[in-house]
Amino acid sequence: VAARAWHPFLEGQFRSILRMFIPYALLGGGDAAESPVWLSKRLGVVLGIIFTAACLIGSIFVRHRLLLATLASFGFFWTVPMRNTTALHEFESIYYIGLPLVFFTIVLLLAQRLLTNRDAVTAAVSVAALLIFTLSSFQMSRVVYSAEATQSSRAAEQDLLTIRELTVGEPVTVLGLNGIHRLLFNVAGNAIHYYLNLILIADKYPPSADHRFTVMRHRVDSDALLTPQNQYLFLYDTHGLTDGLIASYRSAYPSLVSTEPLSRKDFDVYLDDNTVYYLKESCQRDDTKATFFLHVFPTNLDDLPYHRREHGFVNLDFLFIERGVMFDGKCMASVNLPQDDIAGFRTGSFEDGQKWSVAHVIQGPRLISEYQSIVSNEPAARSKFDIYLDGGNLYYVKEPCGEEDTAATFFLHIVPAALDDLPRGHRQHGFDNLDFGFDVQGVVFDGKCLAVASLPKYGIAQISTGQFDGNDRIWQVEFVPQTDE
Repeated sequence: VAARAWHPFLEGQFRSILRMFIPYALLGGGDAAESPVWLSKRLGVVLGIIFTAACLIGSIFVRHRLLLATLASFGFFWTVPMRNTTALHEFESIYYIGLPLVFFTIVLLLAQRLLTNRDAVTAAVSVAALLIFTLSSFQMSRVVYSAEATQSSRAAEQDLLTIRELTVGEPVTVLGLNGIHRLLFNVAGNAIHYYLNLILIADKYPPSADHRFTVMRHRVDSDALLTPQNQYLFLYDTHGLTDGLIASYRSAYPSLVSTEPLSRKDFDVYLDDNTVYYLKESCQRDDTKATFFLHVFPTNLDDLPYHRREHGFVNLDFLFIERGVMFDGKCMASVNLPQDDIAGFRTGSFEDGQKWSVAHVIQGPRLISEYQSIVSNEPAARSKFDIYLDGGNLYYVKEPCGEEDTAATFFLHIVPAALDDLPRGHRQHGFDNLDFGFDVQGVVFDGKCLAVASLPKYGIAQISTGQFDGNDRIWQVEFVPQTDE
């Protein structure tokens, strides 16, 4: 409501107008958080007003003044009457496109009148504009949605259209609406209604017996699956789905509880054959409201989609209602891990401010077997941990060592030989931030500690690494990696 009041609305519009004049390559990114700070201040409003006035006044003194004035002002005839929508949707600033077009037209016309060497100036401006537009296009192609994410979203849309053909006029339970909206690029909240054209959608657990169909992201290969060709969103016969899930979890239960879980928290966590299971005995209906996070760390960062490399892990967060069932007074859910080479994962639950977590190092046995080979070489640097560089990996070794030595976070900052190799968000800092936790990338065994971090494939000018406890750095080393000539 506050954003639609006239004063903040007009300030926001003039800031948006100013952004229309600045090439994307000079904004620092599409996100407001990454744009120059002054754009969000009063200076941004003042400059927006000045550019607007310059366009409207300048159009009076050139040929075709009526056409240019119309082009410069037409955006206001949409944004002002429709301020209840334009105040909230930044993309509607596109209606101001006429202002920069008129502004640069006037500037070029004046230059043509005042300058003697017009051809040289025109050529120089053309080359500069081409370079700026090329750089802007390249940067925009790397922002927000990668090619992989775009492909996933389109496949999910096709899944929904396939489901729509089978559910016309039928009430449907859709489990995990928020997750589906994220898969569809956070489109409008009613997008699911658009794609499925449903009479009724219920996002509740368990699926209603009155609803013949259930839609969810979790694939369960059973007779209840009605869309086996789909990739991301699946349609089930509700009764068959419930019976099939309960049967599969009930059959897996005895073998799971015969082993020791990775952790006993609010939910017990088990790992069995590349599948993470979550089990709670004596489960109540409120426990099915749980939200779980599951972050999977690859052994090689290059295995991550581009838009996830800055975070360092694959995000498989989920709601219990998307992955689990209740049976015999128990709650049980499962998630299949990616088939790629995995270093480890961290998982847990957060609900109403309460949080628990557990980490597991999948590559632990391999690291232990490679220990002697790693330490047989000369370390690249020595400190609280000795640092070894081998085969594109950085190894951290300490002996003697205990869990208290691994509690603090490890920082790993990579300065590239070429700044353009950095992710867009890191270029202002000048290094790639690959900080990690020992709990998912290291092991403690026989009084020794060993962790591994994969290095980027690009040329590296310098490596800075160590540990910090949230306030200060406990230790650090800097070195230049030696390369074979």
